[in-house]
Amino acid sequence: MRIPRRQKPLVVALYVNAALLLVIVSLLLARSNGAPALLPSAFAQNQAAIGGGAGVFIVPAQFSDTSYGCYIMDVDAQTVCAYQYYGKQLKLVAARNFRWDRRLAQFNSENPTPDDVRRMIERQEQDARVRESQEPKPNPEPNRQP
Repeated sequence: MRIPRRQKPLVVALYVNAALLLVIVSLLLARSNGAPALLPSAFAQNQAAIGGGAGVFIVPAQFSDTSYGCYIMDVDAQTVCAYQYYGKQLKLVAARNFRWDRRLAQFNSENPTPDDVRRMIERQEQDARVRESQEPKPNPEPNRQP
């Protein structure tokens, strides 16, 4: 049986289409370790690795270029502890209760202090009001000449 000349391009296109589909399927299988992913993966927000529960949380920490450790926070006791690796040992380097720290309005703040910033903003707003009041107001009525 002989294929008419008109159908040869159609047959070639079908073979090319089938070959492309095989390439796509093989790429999907290679990417997802044998089982194609039918649904897109859900990615969470980028955040630090944190573990914990029942009010106690642990977060990895980098104290310097070559020094690592972790922070442990106990929400119920309102304490935070810092541990640093020294060789193969994990040592406590700091601990603090932060119950009263949270009530401070400002501490260890260098210039400008929050009050300085508030005063600068108030002066800026006052200057803007003064400039606004000094600008000539447009006359809503046109000048009439007799």
